[in-house]
Amino acid sequence: MFEALPPLQTLRAFEAAARLQNYTRASEELNLTHSAISHQIRALEASLGRKLFQRQGRNMVLTETGQILSEQVRQGLEELDRALRHTRHDDRCSIQTLRVSAPPSFAGAWLVPRLHAFHTQYPQLEISLRTAHELSPLNFDEVDAAIWYGRRQNPDLEYEKLLEEVTFPVCSPGFLATFPAITPAALSTTGSSALPLLRYAHHNGWEVWFKAAGLQGREPQSGPLYDDPMHLLEAAAASQGIALARSCLAHSFLASGRLVRLFPPDSGFDIQAPARGAYFAVWPRDSAKMASVILLREWLHQIIGNHHPGTRAPAARVPTPIAQ
Repeated sequence: MFEALPPLQTLRAFEAAARLQNYTRASEELNLTHSAISHQIRALEASLGRKLFQRQGRNMVLTETGQILSEQVRQGLEELDRALRHTRHDDRCSIQTLRVSAPPSFAGAWLVPRLHAFHTQYPQLEISLRTAHELSPLNFDEVDAAIWYGRRQNPDLEYEKLLEEVTFPVCSPGFLATFPAITPAALSTTGSSALPLLRYAHHNGWEVWFKAAGLQGREPQSGPLYDDPMHLLEAAAASQGIALARSCLAHSFLASGRLVRLFPPDSGFDIQAPARGAYFAVWPRDSAKMASVILLREWLHQIIGNHHPGTRAPAARVPTPIAQ
């Protein structure tokens, strides 16, 4: 099929030379050499067995055959150009944007570094990431789905658990070098010589951890207080004290060595407490972008399963094509 068709570059060279009636100007338009244009025209004439141009002074004028062919080639190239432009336009229109809300702590520590993998796997779906404090109520006026930390609350929304966390004490390597013999009981000691415990403003995590450790300690009532869990970890990394870290958020700090875990499993203690909430994928039940939400949800389970093998994803649902 299409055995008579010459290369597209030859047809473009012929069309430009016919329209401009000058090989030099055609070569400049197509960013080719004069000899390349001349060679393409000679090759086309040889394949047809007809002369297409004749020289008149400095110009190359079309023969009668050349005039007929130039009109047909121009129309064909215009049709091909329109078809390709239409296809590119359709591809752009088929890309759907999914507006996703996530806590800034989770977005910065976990989600953003992995979004490139999502875009590579699903090039037809763009994530528009918005952040909202993890204690803020869910609001779907301006987002299509949310990654939310807490507990199921609204019966009108779909919740699917992504990840549960545990908490454990962490500090910087420098802090640990200064206090090398820290014991769980030492953290519950009160008084002027007590180790500095960094506090999170929104829940009494230390008291829960003390209970898990079998200690009578209470939530510290003084010391640095942080509204953002990532600021809490940054303060610990700056050797300001000991923080009670959530496992997901502390992952990159521990991997980089900026923080170390007190009482790790090989210490003989391995004391950890359940976090106050879990991470959920949440979306409205009547979402118009349900297929895209399912793709995001399945990808989150896949990535979380790779990095947190202890989590268990529910049975996968097969996503339908993205709604336009």
